[in-house]
Amino acid sequence: MSISLEETNVLYRVPASSAAPDVAVNAIEPPLFPPLSDASIDALFADINRNGFGVIRDCVPPAQLAAMQDFVQRQVADNGGQYLSLAGPDSVSGTYLQALSASAEFRRVCRALCGKATGTIVPDTGFYQVLRCLSGTKGARHSYFFHFDSFVLTALVPILIPAEGPPGDLLMFPNVRPVRSSYVGNLLDKLLLDNKLTQILLKRGVLANILHPVKVRMDPGHIYLFWGYRSVHANEPCEPDKIRSTALFHYLNPHAGSSLRRALR
Repeated sequence: MSISLEETNVLYRVPASSAAPDVAVNAIEPPLFPPLSDASIDALFADINRNGFGVIRDCVPPAQLAAMQDFVQRQVADNGGQYLSLAGPDSVSGTYLQALSASAEFRRVCRALCGKATGTIVPDTGFYQVLRCLSGTKGARHSYFFHFDSFVLTALVPILIPAEGPPGDLLMFPNVRPVRSSYVGNLLDKLLLDNKLTQILLKRGVLANILHPVKVRMDPGHIYLFWGYRSVHANEPCEPDKIRSTALFHYLNPHAGSSLRRALR
């Protein structure tokens, strides 16, 4: 099943005055992230549960999006046009992505969603942040890798999505497991999923149209949210001469305090 933005109810459009502030490309000024009402957060929560994902539209300022696209293109070029992954806000220092990770409103929304998902009062844990750039011959190796995230909520910010050829759509089997009460349960889930046989079966099943994941076509400028911990997900490939770049903000590791987790790491 392929879902485009126009086919979903998961739409929260930021007013044009907020989405396109009159700022220079390299200036990072408010609003970094639009204020969402409690009702909008409730509706977003319901959409993630019902459809597998939610979308906040037109919430990345166009000037900042252009600056991020330039940043990504330079980083990939410096890496020989091959796959690149940058972790942490310091790896994207001076960009909108670093500023967004510190946005109080962005963190408030993610914290509120996680609180609704877990039924608990969630501390402000901050994000585990990654910038992924699929490109070159090595990019295909990072496609069709189905996995669970370690964090309850994943916020995905598309930066560059190929306009020609395969765009590297997000594939998802949404909300197939609960938040496990122990790290052992989480570990067993990952062992069953992250092995060669399971990965081959899932990839072949999708390519043969036997399995039907939700397919999300992403547009830069929007932010997509889903339960990364609960959903099996992967991405389709793009052509080697194109760049598919997304920033991922992971929020709330439910097993952060596990002694077993610390020992295994």
